[in-house]
Amino acid sequence: MVDISKQQLIDRLVLALTELQSTSEMADQTISESLGLNRTDARCVGYLITHGPMTVGELAEFTGVKPGALTFAVDRLRKTGYARRRNDPADRRKVIVEAADKALRIAETAWRETSDETEADLREYTSEQLEFLTEFLRKQVELQRRHADRIRKGAWNEDAPDKRPNGTAPAEPASEDSHSGS
Repeated sequence: MVDISKQQLIDRLVLALTELQSTSEMADQTISESLGLNRTDARCVGYLITHGPMTVGELAEFTGVKPGALTFAVDRLRKTGYARRRNDPADRRKVIVEAADKALRIAETAWRETSDETEADLREYTSEQLEFLTEFLRKQVELQRRHADRIRKGAWNEDAPDKRPNGTAPAEPASEDSHSGS
């Protein structure tokens, strides 16, 4: 057996995570398009299905979309039959959004086979391994949320509009053609 360094294992895992993220996005995009939903609306439905009913503010936190903009997404989902609203019984000023039966049926149909295969794969692991994987993935979810916040704030990009004087566009690099003397 060939010895693999810890760094090589880390590199393999990071690559596998990147591939998982990309292929998950591809599957989500395909389902979104087949349902006539944009990615934000589909992501909202996904959170409502997996996390249950919540306020628009809570859904905004999950999706990273501002509550005002999210209200329009919820309106679209309600009109297409994927979500419904109801008053919060504990606080009548709050509105709860939940996945509609139509969304639950579609999710069951669209994801049943993949879900069954995933569960079969996971049954091959010990309880301790499953706890480890769950903790690792939770940490990765939190990392990605922090990353999204940094990107949203423009902290990573000196060319972000809020980092430039008066929101001006970044200077375009001169093309090689512009340097020719002809």
